[in-house]
Amino acid sequence: MLKRTLISLAVPAMLATGLLAMGGSASAATGERFECQLRTVDHGNASLATCRNRGDYVHWIRCDSGTRIVEVRDEFTGRRHVLDCPNGYRLRNQSIGF
Repeated sequence: MLKRTLISLAVPAMLATGLLAMGGSASAATGERFECQLRTVDHGNASLATCRNRGDYVHWIRCDSGTRIVEVRDEFTGRRHVLDCPNGYRLRNQSIGF
């Protein structure tokens, strides 16, 4: 139980750290800042990513049904991308990075 809790706490911290570092490397590589907005859509069942620049990104969400938690990850190219939770699950967390 403790191991599961520690892993659950560590994953968002690692993502946050990685996103900050990745944003910096994106600035150096493209000359522009990596800017994306994430919004919850479809009555809390999906995540919409809207990015300023076109490029390759990873969109990640965590969904739960009350008893189970699932994580969905997808790579995409472009400025807009929607990632849906499975049927019966609600969006709990969302992230985007390289």
